[in-house]
Amino acid sequence: MIGKAANKIFTRVFIFFIMTIYFWVYTLAGLVVLGLGPAFRTVTEMYMDYGWDYRQYRFKAGWQRFKTNFWLINAHTWLFLGAGAILCYNLYLSTTIKTVWILFVQFIIIAAIVFDITLAVFTVMLRAHYDVSFKDAVKLAIVQFFSNFMQLLTFIILSIGMVIVSLKWPGMILFLSPGIYMVLADILSKRWYDKIDAMLTAAL
Repeated sequence: MIGKAANKIFTRVFIFFIMTIYFWVYTLAGLVVLGLGPAFRTVTEMYMDYGWDYRQYRFKAGWQRFKTNFWLINAHTWLFLGAGAILCYNLYLSTTIKTVWILFVQFIIIAAIVFDITLAVFTVMLRAHYDVSFKDAVKLAIVQFFSNFMQLLTFIILSIGMVIVSLKWPGMILFLSPGIYMVLADILSKRWYDKIDAMLTAAL
């Protein structure tokens, strides 16, 4: 019993490690700026296809995925990153204004940043899980954002927690954090996937 549990834990940690290494290698292959989006999409798809079967994770197969729709995925990625950068810059500018009402504006900007980041992650997860267009994935991601407050709150807390842990132990960023984050984001989206599957089944 203990041996099986230890083997299960080891396998999962090893998968996190593989996912994270592949993510960084693919990201660097795209010179970071052009590699981030395709790398995240590639590794997410690999996890959804292979799960905990570490023998299925092959760099060459992942590389083929990485090159598929490379520029289109980058365009979609930078749509979210660009919006996030603009929002963050406006949040920075707001800190130079010393009035009480600016706190409300800052709250709105922070909420918009959270919405942008969450929508970006949900969209990637949905496109990796279903064969849908970017436009339809964004629509589904918006509905997912508002469909379950507790799930959303858990996701936000999880994201903040991962950032804090990674900053405290930088080695996590290089070897485990991205992989763990992708898996946890997928687990938190299971209920939404089930709802979509039910709707698709009902439509057939």
